[in-house]
Amino acid sequence: MGYRFDIHIHTREYSPCSLLYPDEMVESALASNLHGIVITEHHYQWEEAEIKQFKEKVNCNGLMIFSGAEITTDAGDLIVLGMPREVISKWKQFVPIEKVLEDIEKYSGFCIAAHPTRSYHHFDNRLEILSIPAIEVSSVNMNVYEQERAIDWARKLGRIQVCASDAHQVHQVGKYWLDFECPINTESDLIKALKSGKFKMGSR
Repeated sequence: MGYRFDIHIHTREYSPCSLLYPDEMVESALASNLHGIVITEHHYQWEEAEIKQFKEKVNCNGLMIFSGAEITTDAGDLIVLGMPREVISKWKQFVPIEKVLEDIEKYSGFCIAAHPTRSYHHFDNRLEILSIPAIEVSSVNMNVYEQERAIDWARKLGRIQVCASDAHQVHQVGKYWLDFECPINTESDLIKALKSGKFKMGSR
């Protein structure tokens, strides 16, 4: 086993749709033998100071915690990593996806088309022509048919395939993960590894 990460998790701290408390998130992540997680609240990115303060209150036992965001664009939802918080705060609901991608390129960030084939909040056909490097093909919020369609779409377009829990409840954390062979110690390491596509997908 390499470095296991669940890169799509929502907490009730900043995502109204989530029932997951941050301390429960950590407990479940450790129980699932994860090495790290990425908190991806809707249109909010945790500050480094918030994460540091949280780690001081909760025993994370070495668990790495990074923060990205899930952004609802006019074409579909994006998981966004490696972006300044002040940029993310300017992206409102249904922001033009071209604007988001322009900003991501400017700051050398990374994005993933989240649950692109889901029956609601799915991606439109712009996914085929936009510069989105990765597609989420499995999560707890995609049924088998939706996962199969996402895999076919990713293969057709030659995009990186990722899986993640998209957890909104405690038992969902770590149900899907990415297993990296190279060491992941920083958010930059994670983004570099995602861009390389050198990882395995896993689930329980």
